[in-house]
Amino acid sequence: MKVKNLLANASELLGLEAECALLEQDGEDLLKNEEIKKLFNLSKLAIREICSNYLPISSEEKIKVENGSFPLANLKNFIRLNSVSKNGKSHNYKIISKKLILNEDGEYVVNYQTYPEITSPQDDLDFLYPLNFEVLVFGLCAYYCLSKGLFDDFKIYHEKYQERAESVKSLKIIDVPMRRWE
Repeated sequence: MKVKNLLANASELLGLEAECALLEQDGEDLLKNEEIKKLFNLSKLAIREICSNYLPISSEEKIKVENGSFPLANLKNFIRLNSVSKNGKSHNYKIISKKLILNEDGEYVVNYQTYPEITSPQDDLDFLYPLNFEVLVFGLCAYYCLSKGLFDDFKIYHEKYQERAESVKSLKIIDVPMRRWE
């Protein structure tokens, strides 16, 4: 599924007929339309929220720590830190003022939660695989209504969004403790 399809479904629900017709055409200049551009920018927020709260995407990166710290802004699309390791062993850390603080300098491997960079309506949304596509559509509609001051409509879309987004959490693997029979 492409971002363009997300924008088309949301514009249809929102009653934006002209934008819906534009999104059905193939073209690179879709973002010249102000409403489509607004929907596109809001879709980035909806995707970031999904990745932050409901469907975490992890990334791993090698970093070099100097003077006991590393700026977290250097990690691409950083949301939150999962772990820090050195030579395959977990390492203790602190986060202070958007910096990763470690006891010693050197090379580390950080595992962190991230979100994908969306740069075009032609980008794929396949990274959100287990997610039902309508969750994003309702999230985008809620953001759009909020941006337009349509608070009653926002409430309706937001409730639908949250209800469906919560179901994504149930897709996670559950650890069931092993039973011992005596």
